[in-house]
Amino acid sequence: MVSSNPRIERFMTNLRESLVDGNYYEGHQELRAIAIRLVKQKKHQRAIQLLYLGALELCQYNQWGSVADLAAFMINIYVEEKVPVTDESRERIYDIFEKLSQATEYYPRVYQAAIQWSISAMGNKVGDTQLHHFIGCILRNKTRFQEAEQHYLVGTPESPAALGNMLFDWVERTGTADHGLFIARGVLKYLATGWYEAACLCWKAFIARFVQKHSSSVSERTGDRALPSNIGTIYYITGHELVNFVQLLLLTIERSDGSPSSDSARIFGQLRKQYEPRFGVNTEVVHSLLDAVAEKYFGVVIQRQQSLFDIVNNLFAAPSHPAVTDASAEAMD
Repeated sequence: MVSSNPRIERFMTNLRESLVDGNYYEGHQELRAIAIRLVKQKKHQRAIQLLYLGALELCQYNQWGSVADLAAFMINIYVEEKVPVTDESRERIYDIFEKLSQATEYYPRVYQAAIQWSISAMGNKVGDTQLHHFIGCILRNKTRFQEAEQHYLVGTPESPAALGNMLFDWVERTGTADHGLFIARGVLKYLATGWYEAACLCWKAFIARFVQKHSSSVSERTGDRALPSNIGTIYYITGHELVNFVQLLLLTIERSDGSPSSDSARIFGQLRKQYEPRFGVNTEVVHSLLDAVAEKYFGVVIQRQQSLFDIVNNLFAAPSHPAVTDASAEAMD
């Protein structure tokens, strides 16, 4: 995006000269004062343009606090002026956020403000899926896996595969053998929200990486035991019972007709009874997610104490594997 307003061009020239001389604070404050003046004059597009260009200039000098302040100011104008979610309004945020993500203490403020703007502009509960996917990718690259997961869960059709790959990277970084706990994070949450196709894509991305890395633990099911499936090749995985559970769950849902009296519903109940307790300290979270699955895919009516939103946003924990707990997840940042 290039400035086209002569006054803004002149100011940006002066700002660059000031920044070269190390006058970062002064440049930030002057830029902010002019933006405030433009807003008072109802010249909101000029103010947005100025804040965007100024933030990018300050990025070059690692002035992350100033960058975050200007970006948040810009997004606040988006909210106040009901700026719609467009390629242009997104790109401004993308450009700043890609650079600002280097500063861990500042970028959450900006992406949280951006999500709130998109929720307001789009009039839905989650906001812009493209913005979520973009933020998820940035956070994943910073190994902020728990935060990235929440964005991938409400992202674009590309998000489920990205989440599956991220979950595999995550479990490999922990050094734990409990791969099933990690793939269950993504698959069960997608299923609980009713996005079955996403659950399958997440599984396929994860299992492809697993088969490649741990081929000695995998045997492919062939012949009469291998019916065509939405999840692709069916495997038996030695020593990873929770991975097998996730696969069996997806296959059972695929064959369900939605009736609580069907064979699929009966098999689902057996799977719950056999595998749910094996999630250990995560059993309560898994129980709530599987209650949502029972309602959506098997017609079972369950009285829930929590909203579906709260259930999906529950984080798995595993004290026996420190890398999966909240504290250890922060250590990976």
